[in-house]
Amino acid sequence: MSDRLIDRLLDHRNVAMANIAWAVLHVWIAVEIEESMGFLAVVLVLGGVFAFAMVSEEVLARRVMILPSVLYLMVLPAVIGSLTGEMESSGYEWLDLIGPIIWFIIIPVTLLASTQEWTGIGARVEE
Repeated sequence: MSDRLIDRLLDHRNVAMANIAWAVLHVWIAVEIEESMGFLAVVLVLGGVFAFAMVSEEVLARRVMILPSVLYLMVLPAVIGSLTGEMESSGYEWLDLIGPIIWFIIIPVTLLASTQEWTGIGARVEE
C-alpha cells in the first residue's frame, strides 16, 4: 500500500500539477501582494516548465523538473523565516499559515520526484 502511495505521490504528472496549482496562486501573489512584474515573470516561467513536464515523457519531465527543484531550495530561508516570525506578514493570515506548510511539502516532493532516476525513491520495480 505504501509503495503505491509513494508511486502516486512522486508521479511526474501529479507533481507537475501540484506545482502548476502553486504557480497559479503565486500569480495572484505577484499581482496582489508583491506588485512585481519581475516576480510574475519568474512564476510564469516556472509554471511553464511544470506545464511542459506534465505533458512530457517521464524521463524528460523529471529532468526538466530538476531546475525548479534546485531553485526551490533558495526559497527555504524565507519559508523558515515566515515560520519563525522573522519575515514580514503578507497581510493575509490564511496565506501566512498555509504557505509555509505547502512549501515544506512541495519542495521535498518535487526534489524527490525530479531525482527519482538517480535515487530510486518511489521508482517502480519491474518484476
